[in-house]
Amino acid sequence: MSEGMGHEAAREALEALALDALDASEREAVLAHVAGCDECRRELAALERTAAQLALAASPVPMPSARRDRVRARLVARAGADRDVDGAAVAADAADAVGETLPGVVPPLRVEPSVPERVPEVVPIGSRARTRPRLAGTAWLAIAASIIAVIGFGGYLRASADRDLLRDALRTAATERASQLATNDSLRAAIGDRDRMIANLTGPDVHVMTLASTTQTPMGRMFWDQQHDAWTLVAHHVPMPKAGRTYQLWLVTPTAKISAGTFMPTQSGEVMMRATYALPSDSLAAVAVTDEPGGGSLQPTTAPLMVAAK
Repeated sequence: MSEGMGHEAAREALEALALDALDASEREAVLAHVAGCDECRRELAALERTAAQLALAASPVPMPSARRDRVRARLVARAGADRDVDGAAVAADAADAVGETLPGVVPPLRVEPSVPERVPEVVPIGSRARTRPRLAGTAWLAIAASIIAVIGFGGYLRASADRDLLRDALRTAATERASQLATNDSLRAAIGDRDRMIANLTGPDVHVMTLASTTQTPMGRMFWDQQHDAWTLVAHHVPMPKAGRTYQLWLVTPTAKISAGTFMPTQSGEVMMRATYALPSDSLAAVAVTDEPGGGSLQPTTAPLMVAAK
């Protein structure tokens, strides 16, 4: 860079100056030109305002080193070209001066740099010539702001997608945890039920009665846990009742026939029925199973299928 930077070279560097992308010598040379050029001073002020507004919209990002090098190379090349032209003019003026002051010395022929003649562009009739307008510095900054906005929006979309994925993962984990807790509760309930059933079948206060069948087919046992008022009926080979019918268990005392609930056997004829009913140990006379209408009856309506006396 040199202090004699031309107008076009300085104008090309205004964008980099507004973005603080010049080194000290480049900055000094451009500012020296701006100090004496109203047009460049106004454009630099507009660029700096735009850069300040852009800085409020996005975090500052340093100019890539490759672009910085290209801008610097362009400025250096333009400054060198201006220096060569200025040097040639100075040398020619010095030669003229020497020829005029020294008699008999023929001044060297001054050759002006030839400018190639511009061939006019042929424009077809009915069409207008189009020229590519030079983008102002504010336009470049506006483009940069648009690019930053697009990049920022892309980052927002990625962050939103990641947030949605995280939310889905948390929701899935919560569902799996709830399912696992429900499974654990079910297992604990099953284990507790099994322990109670074992206690009802094998406890020290369990009274066992064998139910005999009137048809010699089904057979079963009643386990009466008198300490916990728990009744457990286990039977085998019990036929499936007819449609609309069910089996009902009765606790028979000398004065009443008490319903302990209804049940249905499995397809293989197995029965595991449990009931809770408080009954004095000396009041039970027998237990019986009858075939009743669906939903049960208030009192037995058929002869017992199975019966056991205490």
